[in-house]
This record gives sequence, C-alpha cells and structure tokens, in this order.
Amino acid sequence: MRARTLAVAAFALVSVFALAGCDGLLRGEEVARIPLPRKADGGYAPVRILLKADMSPVAFTLYADFAWGKREEHGRWNTYRVTLRGSDGTTKIGEFQVNSPELPPVESSGPPSLLVQPMLQVDIPADGEYEIEVAAVKPAEVTLEAAQLGVRMHVPRLPRI
Repeated sequence: MRARTLAVAAFALVSVFALAGCDGLLRGEEVARIPLPRKADGGYAPVRILLKADMSPVAFTLYADFAWGKREEHGRWNTYRVTLRGSDGTTKIGEFQVNSPELPPVESSGPPSLLVQPMLQVDIPADGEYEIEVAAVKPAEVTLEAAQLGVRMHVPRLPRI
C-alpha cells in the first residue's frame, strides 16, 4: 500500500512539472502559425522563418488534429525529431512523441481532438533566416491532420530539474 502511495505521489509531482513546462511554452506572444506540408513517412517538410535574437526565448509547438475513428491506432505513437538550423550553422535538436488518443477497439471513439505538442524552446543567437524541420524518426503510426507549426516569442524559461 505504501509503495502504491509513493508511486502515485511521484506521478503527481512529475505531472505538475510536465504541465508547468507545457504551460510555459504556451505563454509569451504567438508570432506565427505556419501550415506544415506532410511527407510520405509522416514527418513534415522543412519551413523557413525569420527570427530575431530579441525574440528569445522562442518556443515551437506542433498543432494538429487527430483523425476520428482510428481505433486501430490505440496504443500506438509517433516519434519525431525537430531540428532548427540557422544560416550561421547553429543547430538545435529535440525529440518528442505523440500518442494516439484512441480508446481500445471495444469502446466507441469520440470526436477528433486537438494536439498541442511543445517541441522545442531555444534562445535565438542572431537575427536571420532559420529552417525548422519536424522529421519522423520511424514511419508514423498515428494519423495527424492539418498540422501547423506554432512560434511563440518571450516565453518563460523552463525550470531546471
């Protein structure tokens, strides 16, 4: 019983830090929302954006809709690598996963839900044109529709744990 209580408390603590981190990435000022063209492997074609150092810290977020009624996707996930490249050769990389919201096949699916997935928070070292790419690490198993790249400036810095 005590081990279960400790496990629940640990989960709650991790959840609070995770939610606080996500909340921080969604604050600041949204400066762009750019459609992401999907590639055959489930990743997205690179997009180019102009960024300035005085926008820092900048957060990049993936917005998309989950497809409706994809019960066969229950328990599956996509793994992505996000890469930000500057014209001066600077590179920032992050990885994240998107899990299917589908219920087990024996239950009915609800309507599609919106994905708001923080991907990367960075300080922009210099003004210039940057390329950001969201690549599938493995072929996508979860269907995402109408994907967009959200760009926010002056987001609160993530706490260090």
